[in-house]
Amino acid sequence: MKKEEKHEFVAWMKGQLESAPSVVLADYRGLDVAQMNSLRIRCREAGVQLKVVKNTLMLLASENTGMSGIKEHLGGPTALAWHSEDPGAPARVLVGFAREKGNENLEIKCGAVSGRLLTADDVKGILATLPTREELLAKFAGSLSAGPSKLMRALSAGPQMLGRSLAALRRQREAAQG
Repeated sequence: MKKEEKHEFVAWMKGQLESAPSVVLADYRGLDVAQMNSLRIRCREAGVQLKVVKNTLMLLASENTGMSGIKEHLGGPTALAWHSEDPGAPARVLVGFAREKGNENLEIKCGAVSGRLLTADDVKGILATLPTREELLAKFAGSLSAGPSKLMRALSAGPQMLGRSLAALRRQREAAQG
């Protein structure tokens, strides 16, 4: 890579790091070509961008982005994953891929959300478990529809209860007269 290309790449990567809601760094050492292709396909299907980066260029791109402390995670081969909108997507794809049999060599190094550095455990335990936008919308819609249906049940229970009370009162009076 020529010096000009390196400067362009660093500027482009800096822009990606600043605009992405989250990024995940992983060590792909030990994955063969077929596994890397499989990972790239999964990333593409989920809308996640995956880029193998040189550590020195990644360090330069991460300067002044709030990702201080990333230097200690930049040893060995590094793959960077990010999504333009969904903060949990890169973590879900990489962690899910690493959990499958035969893909254990993919190791999560760290992550960042809005410039805040996360440990590998945070990426696996928090970021990878974030629901997708669609799941959140479905839960929201479910909670909105649950309110009116509960209200209708409560409102319809009132007249039903009144009817049962009146029928019981009538039976009681008939029994007292008869």
